[in-house]
Amino acid sequence: MAEIARLRNVAFVGPHHAGKTTLVEAVLSYCGAIGRRGTIAEGTTVTDHEPECIAHAESTTVGFAHCSNNDIAITIVDTPGFIDFFEETKMALAGVDAAVVVVDAEPSRISQTQGLIDYLEALHLPHLFVVNKMDRPGADFESTLLALQQAYGRHVVAEQWPIGAAENFSGYVDLATMSAWTFADGTERQGTMPGQAPERAGRARAELLEAMADFDDHLMEELLEGLEPPADEVERDLCAECAHDQIVPVLVASAANGAGIPALVRAIEHWFPSPLDAPHVDAEGREIVADAQAPAVLRVIKTSIHPQSGKLSVVRVLCGTIDADATLTDLDRGAEKVRSGGLYRLQGKKQEPLPQAGPGAIVAIARLENVSTGDTLTANGHRVLLPRTAIAEPVFALAVKPRERIDEAKISLVLAKAIDEDPSLRLEREPVTHELLLLGNGEQHVAIALERLARKYKVDLESHSPAIPYLETITTGTEIHSRYKHQTGGHGQFADVWLRFEPRPRGAGVSFESRIVGGVVPRQFIPAVEKGVHEALARGPAGYPVADVHVTLFDGQYHDVDSSEQAFKTAAGMAVREALAKCGPILLEPIARVSVTQPTAFTSAVIAQLTGKRGQILGMNPSDRAGFDIVEADVPQVELSRYITELRTATQGLGTYAWRHERYDPAPANRVGPKAAVS
Repeated sequence: MAEIARLRNVAFVGPHHAGKTTLVEAVLSYCGAIGRRGTIAEGTTVTDHEPECIAHAESTTVGFAHCSNNDIAITIVDTPGFIDFFEETKMALAGVDAAVVVVDAEPSRISQTQGLIDYLEALHLPHLFVVNKMDRPGADFESTLLALQQAYGRHVVAEQWPIGAAENFSGYVDLATMSAWTFADGTERQGTMPGQAPERAGRARAELLEAMADFDDHLMEELLEGLEPPADEVERDLCAECAHDQIVPVLVASAANGAGIPALVRAIEHWFPSPLDAPHVDAEGREIVADAQAPAVLRVIKTSIHPQSGKLSVVRVLCGTIDADATLTDLDRGAEKVRSGGLYRLQGKKQEPLPQAGPGAIVAIARLENVSTGDTLTANGHRVLLPRTAIAEPVFALAVKPRERIDEAKISLVLAKAIDEDPSLRLEREPVTHELLLLGNGEQHVAIALERLARKYKVDLESHSPAIPYLETITTGTEIHSRYKHQTGGHGQFADVWLRFEPRPRGAGVSFESRIVGGVVPRQFIPAVEKGVHEALARGPAGYPVADVHVTLFDGQYHDVDSSEQAFKTAAGMAVREALAKCGPILLEPIARVSVTQPTAFTSAVIAQLTGKRGQILGMNPSDRAGFDIVEADVPQVELSRYITELRTATQGLGTYAWRHERYDPAPANRVGPKAAVS
């Protein structure tokens, strides 16, 4: 138990470009886990080792690292900050016990953390804020702290107060001990508080103690009596209340020069819970205690596939102990037995072999071929199912196909591997256009997935916006007489049909009826007429399928020798093509029922945005999520191809939407998109 108590599993989360990876690199360097700090610009950081991360200079997938300090072993999960990759962040958070939320010293960006903080609080996951980049021009800690408190409540409190800002940032005051610390030459030293620092730090300390007193009656009594609480009591309350997610301390740092890193490491060691103090729960809400002697229970939090070395499943061991060659049961796969091909601890891309792993460990298991992210693995026949992380519906799609015909055979296989690595991706075949669609949570999400496929499997894919599944229909009826007669050296071809065409209500589809009497068209040829009608209606004058038409065969002629099924099929197709030109053909566009969720402050902007997309606003209601509204509208599908990007831009990344097909309406002639690739 003592060994488990020395473990800390921490995720570094926050908006993109807040400096999470640089902060992780600084922590690893301070703890001696790496000899030289890497940089984003050089592509040499530990956790952003994937080529796509390096090429885009940002985290595009979850990275893992570890270090130790003061006999405390810290496993770090570095998560992407860009909203497109939030689903992967959510799955990784299922394996940690606490989170460091990294933000800029820029109050206007605090709103970008709202979805993340809502998710952390729903998990009751202890967390603290690090206001990073305090040395940047324009850094404003006080306004950033105020923005955090306005967004998340008064229990978000400063535990450090900066000394200076921007180019004058030189240290901080530890409010628990009222001691000043300064940075010079990459080291941190205790010093004295300059200028107005004691007065402002004193007010901040009073706010910290008041917030802590809400959860400690003894501390409340001391404050009411005007007594100064002992330093050890303050530290003890900080540890307990942060570990139980009752207060959220705010620290300062500059990851680029290492300022504030020692204090952050101490906070991780002392304020965050060990696996013993942060039990996870199964799908029925029962606690799973980190007991090394219990049957093993593991949660898969990340999957990685390398074309040569194979598959790695990153797992969090919740209880029990597993060996490098353990046989496990995948309860999400019908209790399928799987055998470990090796056990590793990850330091970025480096894999360090392990003989075994116990409770609290985050390790990688090799060659669990049929195991997926989110699965529950157990040993010794133990049956405990863990709750799965809900994955949001995709909101962006690209149509994909191999550039070279030789790659067609393996396209499905490599796309399946991409989805195995990232379950928030989805693969679908569009039923009208028959295009193969790769769906994800944003433009960058899908684009990075295609880059990764091209690199790993040497498959060159073409991609483009999906064709809109337009339809055609008729507005008036007509009767057509069609005769097909073809004389050859032997038997000829003869068929004669009379077909009546009538429009049907929208959404009714295509129907065929025979009203032949007297055998003028033999019964055996009527199915051929129907087939010819349906095949011809598959492509109308504008190149799209024809819908909502009723066709009646009511007369015709045949020849005893020359008539055949093919002849009647051909005659029916000729009749359709002639009729469509005479029946007032129009184009129909698909209309989507859209439900947009956004902060109330952006509701008017969202309504204007939808109106500009020819949307019909149906209503606006408050969301179950405090401070958010839901706007419902009917919008032409052609207007939604890049809507998620536009919506996030208009709402600082906080808006999202869901949609479903509602109906088809006549399309304005000047609004028709590219033709569908109808096969």
